[in-house]
Amino acid sequence: MGSQINYSKKQSVVREWLVTQQNQLRQGILPSNDTITVSNFLANYMETVGKHTLRPRTQEMQDVFVRVHINPAIGRIKLKDLRPQDLQSFYSAKIASGLSKRTVQLLHTTLRTALKQGVKWGVVARNVTDLVQAPRPVKKAAPFYTKEQLNTFLGAVKNHRWYLIYLLLVYGGFREGEVLGIHYEDCDMVNKVINVRHTVITLKSGLVIGEPKTKTSKRAVTLPKIAYDELKKHLDQLDRNQGLIFTTGTGSPISPRNLIRDFKKAISTVGLPDLNIHGLRHSHASLLLAAGVNPKMVQERLGHASIALTLSTYSHTIPSMQHEVADRLDEIMG
Repeated sequence: MGSQINYSKKQSVVREWLVTQQNQLRQGILPSNDTITVSNFLANYMETVGKHTLRPRTQEMQDVFVRVHINPAIGRIKLKDLRPQDLQSFYSAKIASGLSKRTVQLLHTTLRTALKQGVKWGVVARNVTDLVQAPRPVKKAAPFYTKEQLNTFLGAVKNHRWYLIYLLLVYGGFREGEVLGIHYEDCDMVNKVINVRHTVITLKSGLVIGEPKTKTSKRAVTLPKIAYDELKKHLDQLDRNQGLIFTTGTGSPISPRNLIRDFKKAISTVGLPDLNIHGLRHSHASLLLAAGVNPKMVQERLGHASIALTLSTYSHTIPSMQHEVADRLDEIMG
């Protein structure tokens, strides 16, 4: 399919060959199986598949993974010669250099997904990542605030311009990008529901309005009275055709980074323990589960893909039911 590597000493010849190779990659044309390198393959995959199937933020992240980590280490290896040992050594070296196990796991996922496509294309006979043990980060319990801490926080931001945003994060369990992406038409005030249809995403090129993280992230979240009342007051001040209900003074989307920065300042001011803003979502779920709300309902409210994910993330907050089970057995057995 592609030409062999050009070893000419003339710069003009090599430059012409390089331009041809780059154009072929952009057109989805790979070199022959015998000459294609890991770098060639990944460039082609990201151009022809990743660009059209990955979420913008994921694509941006994987581009960095390939450019900064994968290509310098194994990019020159011919794809047909890539061995499990090469990947295992690559992962070990990255961990030894100080990269977190979670990041190395994401490097592994990037390669696994790309090589899975390579198998379908017939470029490789097997996916070597299947023969490699990827690092497994230690799963930590999701940190959260107690109801007292949440009330302290909300009291501190009561008169803040972003009070409603914080209120929705606490009472709705939204991701920060989701709450910043709420449009006027997403608010069903008759049924007291916010339909999650958009999210604000931070890219190198700036802020964009995209779709929620997954299919299950598109959901309807019913609001409790306090959040509903505040939202109604806010909407009454807006034009129905304005689009986003939360914007900067110039009408642009609010940056999640600015919201995070403001949140950190607010909790520091009142002396609350340090917490990622995503911890408000964890707090929302943890309080519901600790109160005995059905995990299936919490899963749907959060937009998790499965109840298994909800249970594994928040199992430490669910009260033990062993005593209740024992009492029920006494009743059943008479």
